[in-house]
Amino acid sequence: MALRLTPPSTPSCTMNQLIKNQSSSTMKIPLALLIASTIHTQQQLGDVVVLAFNSLAPLVTKKASITAATQLQSTSLEEPLTSSALEVSSTSNKIRPLHQNWFPVSITTALKSDRPNAIELLSQKLVLYQDDGSWTCLADRCSHRFAPLSEGRLIPRSSGDSNAVNKETASATSSSSCTSCSIQCAYHGWEFDSTGKCTNVPQSPLSSDKAQPIPNFPCREESGMVWVWADPDIATWDMAESIPLPISPLVRRAYENYGADACFMRDLPYGFELLGENLLDLSHLPFSHHSVGGLDRTFGGKLPLRMMSEQERTNYAKWEEEFLNKDQKEYAVPFHQAEVLNANDTDPMFLTIASRFPSGVSENANATISFFEPCHVRYRRERLPGTFGHVELFMSPTSAGKSRVFLWNTIYKPEEPPVAKTLKTRLAKLSPLAAVKKAVLAKLMNPATSRAHSIAHLIFDGDGIFLNYQGNRMHENDLTFRDYSTPSSSDVLLNAYRRYLDTSAKLSTTSAAKTVSYQDGSAYAGGIARSEMLDRYNSHTKNCNVCLQEMERNEKQRDAVNICKTALVGAGGASTAALIAALLPGKVLSKAVAKAAATSILVSFLGYTGLSKKEAKLDRKIQSFKFEDYVHAEKD
Repeated sequence: MALRLTPPSTPSCTMNQLIKNQSSSTMKIPLALLIASTIHTQQQLGDVVVLAFNSLAPLVTKKASITAATQLQSTSLEEPLTSSALEVSSTSNKIRPLHQNWFPVSITTALKSDRPNAIELLSQKLVLYQDDGSWTCLADRCSHRFAPLSEGRLIPRSSGDSNAVNKETASATSSSSCTSCSIQCAYHGWEFDSTGKCTNVPQSPLSSDKAQPIPNFPCREESGMVWVWADPDIATWDMAESIPLPISPLVRRAYENYGADACFMRDLPYGFELLGENLLDLSHLPFSHHSVGGLDRTFGGKLPLRMMSEQERTNYAKWEEEFLNKDQKEYAVPFHQAEVLNANDTDPMFLTIASRFPSGVSENANATISFFEPCHVRYRRERLPGTFGHVELFMSPTSAGKSRVFLWNTIYKPEEPPVAKTLKTRLAKLSPLAAVKKAVLAKLMNPATSRAHSIAHLIFDGDGIFLNYQGNRMHENDLTFRDYSTPSSSDVLLNAYRRYLDTSAKLSTTSAAKTVSYQDGSAYAGGIARSEMLDRYNSHTKNCNVCLQEMERNEKQRDAVNICKTALVGAGGASTAALIAALLPGKVLSKAVAKAAATSILVSFLGYTGLSKKEAKLDRKIQSFKFEDYVHAEKD
């Protein structure tokens, strides 16, 4: 885990006094992710992939989730405890202000390393760029006249005092070749380093020290995600450095095996407050996601939850100990965690599996849902002794009424007991069928594919419309979460989350508090078209390597199909003319030519028809990367 803490500068400081303070730590984790399956049928495997997001996790064995830690500052409620593999330590129950937390802002593959990247966090416009191989985050405004730096460019920094920039080198070198970089405003060419200090004012080179510095924010890159500490106050940065990111060993393994594209990232048309409620709510699954992955409205019913005590949460989290290296002694305990009572008869996921595979869920099956402060939700299910399902989601509060979600679908299977080596077992491993089966399973279980991402889209589409409308109704009627009618214990965890968020927001800045509130009139004012709420291209595809490449591949195929259709039309036209000529009185052409022409017309017609079907199929695929409406009344 690389942590960049670059203290802000003051106008009177020299560059020698502003040397960056970069602190880094490395967490070693196992390199191998054993992708094997306890799945015995292809149908079951497909169901597992489809259900992955809603906590409908793929099959994992007795090792699953972790982490989101914290401590310190302000008022009370329960706080995540930092535990040790050797001992468990407690701190007083505190909640930090919302803006004094780490939040994920993007996956690395969605960012350009050769130019500035605009992001938003807690309604703050920020810019991310790479400098010396690490991410730098500044407020996205030039201190001159507040033009966005994200519209600027990266230029090489000189090896000495950054005020003495070699302008010829800077202008001649492309930003893609820049390693040690400054960011240059596109408006008047002002330049800034990673501390936010102005290093060059072209209109008055000797005045750069007098320019107002730009706020900068600590950054971390971990498991393919870039995280930003949302408070630019340097007085909080020691606290930031001491807080571990809520990332489990299974996510780290998934990243090592599949890269950052294994993470599904999407922007959503509703706020952080409603996203958290939704992710912590299991009872909506059979209704909101009816027909997805075998879920059915008939599975909706009693779903009793029991909040777990601090000691229970601490004990439950100890599964991580077997993943820790010798130099790793600490892991985090959930801030809140709830157990599903009688899970084999009440949990929608277990009911879905049991409806297809009666022996697939044991009577002692258990399920828990965890919330790690401030932005992490984790699902863990044990359907059979030692067989776990595990899904991890991270939330980012971008602005009021808007949020970003990150989904990791992690899979782990322990080593199977050795099988006696016989001629039969050896031949079975060498058979073409075994090789095909292994390849198919590997493809189906790969989370870094457009197929896996399209399944996640179905889940988020199922919630998108009514969650945005929910915020609109609450805004128009001046309602809050305290006005909810929640007589069932199935809402106990999301109510605990809302109390936490309410307290954290009240301790925070005004803009951060408004980001997670319904009261901002512009957030849920209504009038957003369904095509915008369920937009896939701008919310995901354009920032996703695998989906964008698949869409472009389909577009190229469609262009090729159109060319072939045009050629067939031409061939069919020429053949028709030849046939007419052969049938005219006087027999201009022979009967053999007429027969060939008729055959050509038939082939052209059949080919054109087949290509038209292919084109329609490609159009549907391309459209699936842009927008698909989701109407619950049509889901039977």
